[in-house]
Amino acid sequence: MAEARAEHLHEIDVIRILTFGAVIAVHAIAFTEQPANRLAAGGLMVLQFGRELFFALMGFVLVYSAQRRYPGARTFWRRRFPLVATPYVVWTLVYRADGALTGHPSGHGLLSDLLTGNAEYHLYFLLVTMQLYLAFPLILRLVRATASRAGTVLAVVGVLNVAWLAALHDVTPTAPWAAALWGRAYELLPTYAVYVLAGCYAAVHVDRLRPLLRRRSRSLVAVGMGSAALAVVAYAVQLPDRPPRDAADVLQPAMVLTCLAAALLLSVAGARWSDGARRSERLVAEASDISFGVYLAHPLVLQLLLSAGLGNAGQRVPAPLSTVAAFLGAAAGAIAITLVARRTPLSLALTGRLRPEPSELPAVAQPPLPVLSPREATIPS
Repeated sequence: MAEARAEHLHEIDVIRILTFGAVIAVHAIAFTEQPANRLAAGGLMVLQFGRELFFALMGFVLVYSAQRRYPGARTFWRRRFPLVATPYVVWTLVYRADGALTGHPSGHGLLSDLLTGNAEYHLYFLLVTMQLYLAFPLILRLVRATASRAGTVLAVVGVLNVAWLAALHDVTPTAPWAAALWGRAYELLPTYAVYVLAGCYAAVHVDRLRPLLRRRSRSLVAVGMGSAALAVVAYAVQLPDRPPRDAADVLQPAMVLTCLAAALLLSVAGARWSDGARRSERLVAEASDISFGVYLAHPLVLQLLLSAGLGNAGQRVPAPLSTVAAFLGAAAGAIAITLVARRTPLSLALTGRLRPEPSELPAVAQPPLPVLSPREATIPS
């Protein structure tokens, strides 16, 4: 008997694209606006939900697929790890070469870069993804065993997660081991535990959540807007004592409010598009499919644009114009790289996707709205 195939949730494509769009906006702002600009930092506070929401989305997709077809841990690892580990190694080499050619080497050896993701600031995301894949068989067991107590589990994990974020944001460690742990916290899966589990439980209860999302969409939008407003208030309250970028730090308790707002608002947007006419459906599907490749390639394009006069160090045009140009240019350039790579034998290595069959390629590839960011970042977003 054939295994049941999971229904494609079109709203997930929309959420994925909008999330990467927010990532582009965050990095465009971060590297074209001055760090002391309070308005720009406030924009970062509202927009830098990308990593958390994407880990939630990843947890959702993995569990949703496993509900219909889970091959077991070994087969899962054999299928999943190459899709991340291969581009991770390849792009580590690419960014090391780029750094050497442009005079901005990573400052670490190859082994160190492979272990820490230091070849470029955004590669930490792949490290955490591989940790999630490694732990997924155990996570799946936990989620299935506690599906009826999801609220309790999320409350406990959420409290622990917020306490950890508070420590990262407000406590300065003195012990060497603690300082090392604080400095690498963004590369560790437990830092995003509540988001991963929220996505996993959402997949288990998707048949109840989807109708609720549509029935209560106005209320959910109101809650999302209120949560975003509270996040801005939390940012403003910190300004007298902290620099703007520190007050808008992505690893802090108030970011939970931003992520809640994004999850609600983007879910409603995705549901409304899915329930409507689904204009440009093929384009949306293609944009979702290439989003990971765009994420991998975007720093190459953005760094070029920053060096050409858009960066906040030696800006040749007004900052707002630089921000818009960086956003559009990095998105378009990364999309172009990914679309070309998808049609070559290097598709897996460069985009994390197997090369599609000729019949699967779109007749006309039109660019959507994806990802971005450069090399001076201390904490990637």
